[in-house]
Amino acid sequence: MQDESPTTEYLPARRLSRERILEIAREIAQSPAAWSLGVVPLAIAIVNDTRQIVYANARFAALANADSPEAVLGKRPGEALGCLHAFESKGGCGTTRFCQYCGAANAIVKSLGGQRATQECAINRKNVTELDALNLQVWACPMDRGDQRLVLNSILDIAHEKALRTFERIFFHDVMNAVSGIKGIHEIIAPELPDRFTPDMDLLRRAIEDIQNIIETQQDFLSVETKEYTPAFSSCDTREVLSYLASYCQSFTFDASRTIRVDPASPALRFSTDLRILQRVMVNMIKNALEASRPGEAVTLGCERQGDGSVALWVHNDAVLPRETAMRLFQKGYSTKGSGRGFGTYSMRLFARQCLGGDVDFESAPESGTRFFITLPA
Repeated sequence: MQDESPTTEYLPARRLSRERILEIAREIAQSPAAWSLGVVPLAIAIVNDTRQIVYANARFAALANADSPEAVLGKRPGEALGCLHAFESKGGCGTTRFCQYCGAANAIVKSLGGQRATQECAINRKNVTELDALNLQVWACPMDRGDQRLVLNSILDIAHEKALRTFERIFFHDVMNAVSGIKGIHEIIAPELPDRFTPDMDLLRRAIEDIQNIIETQQDFLSVETKEYTPAFSSCDTREVLSYLASYCQSFTFDASRTIRVDPASPALRFSTDLRILQRVMVNMIKNALEASRPGEAVTLGCERQGDGSVALWVHNDAVLPRETAMRLFQKGYSTKGSGRGFGTYSMRLFARQCLGGDVDFESAPESGTRFFITLPA
């Protein structure tokens, strides 16, 4: 063990000697697992209880801009990856005040205590001429070899994903502001125009609201898929929900021959749900039913109480789903409308399961047509 004299503001500064590190590294390199770790499509680094690297695969070496995996042996992860803070203290990586907030350091500490850990880690590092930033996802798993406590770290560069999420937020914010500005202009102009312009102004208002709805739906989809959406539950009445949806969605019909009606036998049931998300799901169902319907056919909305007390709201049309469509309907990316589509039915089930605690399914048969339904807890 080397001198423990370097001071630390977080983790111990002590290290093993270079000779001992290389001895452990040779033992790991000779193990059957070494080949498997070498071909894993993630950056892999194994550290010992002094947080020094005793194994690294080629992907980690590439992430560290090292000539070979052997070049990082004995270093700590922050030192190998070039973290600016790793060189601010004689104790190195893990010993500065900044290291208390490092996701990688905290994941390793937790795993040295016997637990698996997942953390995000942001590292600023300086290349020869410019500042470089890494955004990493670190999975740390404890492993033992005899009397040695080791931690296997799997590391994924998520910089592209983080940048994309930032760009998405900026885009949605800016687009929504632009649409709100157009809506504000409409509200100022519409009352001042002669009555003959009222139908045109109503059409424009509806178009603006549709654009807002499309943007908000996409925002909700992304936040739900990344598990960032927080549902807001309230008490609702099935008849009120269905009547509103029938009126709202009638504007989506291609011509007046396609109608939307509420089944008069549908009971008025009280239930609790996130109305915003429920409407997203139901509007999608209704749009699909309208597209599948022929002139003169009606789309019917209804509801019923299930045997277990849950509430089911449904949308029916007379068309029958082709076999392939029925088998692949909820697959993400599958669509009968061409490439780049296929998130509608997937998002319905995603919203229902992840936000509402329910589920979306369908029935389709030649004698009864197609019925989509969402089942919700009472």
